[in-house]
Amino acid sequence: MFERSKKAVSLLNRLIAVAAVPALTLLALSLAPQYNEAYALYIVSDEEYIHVDELDGEVFLTDGSAELVSRENGKDLLLTPGQTATIYYQDEARSAVTGQETVNQLLRRLDVTPSPLEMVSVMFLEGSLEIRVASEFVFYEHITNTTEHETIYQYNDNLPAWQETVLQEGCDGEYREVYEVVYQDGEETARQLIEMTDTAAVPTIIEKGTISNFANNGDSVVSIVTNEDGSGTITLENGEVLTFSGARTMKGTAYTTGGKVGTITASGTTVHVGVVAVDRSVLPLGTKVYVVSNDGQYVYGFAVAEDTGVRGNVIDLYMDTYSECIQFGVRDCTVYILD
Repeated sequence: MFERSKKAVSLLNRLIAVAAVPALTLLALSLAPQYNEAYALYIVSDEEYIHVDELDGEVFLTDGSAELVSRENGKDLLLTPGQTATIYYQDEARSAVTGQETVNQLLRRLDVTPSPLEMVSVMFLEGSLEIRVASEFVFYEHITNTTEHETIYQYNDNLPAWQETVLQEGCDGEYREVYEVVYQDGEETARQLIEMTDTAAVPTIIEKGTISNFANNGDSVVSIVTNEDGSGTITLENGEVLTFSGARTMKGTAYTTGGKVGTITASGTTVHVGVVAVDRSVLPLGTKVYVVSNDGQYVYGFAVAEDTGVRGNVIDLYMDTYSECIQFGVRDCTVYILD
């Protein structure tokens, strides 16, 4: 049983030769013109043999990876010496090792003489080949149409602009028909649709941030460089570089939800790690910051001033638990003001 399809020829990786009757000479070449009227069709995938780009017309494929192509009349297929060949002919299997010869010469050496109505198939396997001589072959034709998938971006206003996360891997859609095709005496005698599949394309979905010059609370920092005027750069572990306009020392405190503290900030957002409360006359709401304690023992990381409730030169860091707040206590912190 053999296969063919309508996909690109460059994907070929096997070879099949099927003979045709003299009436199909436009699709065939003489397999053994010296002593009979048998004809054969070939496809070639290995560069050691005739390349498929040199072929034209129709040939039957076995791997479902290309359209039908054919060879010019009068050529034969040159084999690679030293391969094990198994020849199936008249319910008998014969074995041989190929020499520097063609398919025609190999069959003649083994006294195999196809009749004018018989067909010859050649299939290349790993280090060996299989040749069959018969008056009937069945192969499967794959007709495939591919629909390319699209990429959809979902924008997240809480993430930095450089951050992209693949939420769903996409795949192309495919419509495929499989036909069982019967060839007898070199002619197609039957064709039947045996399988049809229609798979819809699945889009790739990517989440992309929108906040410029920003990082997530826990993103690692590898270096901070301060210029003479107080501005500078913060380089992240992933190579992204953020800029800041200045840095100031502020009294750092910590808070969490519970009691009189609700879950909604003064900006209308839900509290989470990375939210800080400030005096809006000192730091306007929406200010992006990077916070570290001056004693070097605590790095709060990147945050946004979204809450209020403190006065003066104080920055109140949101934490998930009360015990974390107690552990942090009150510390002087350096607050880098991001651009």
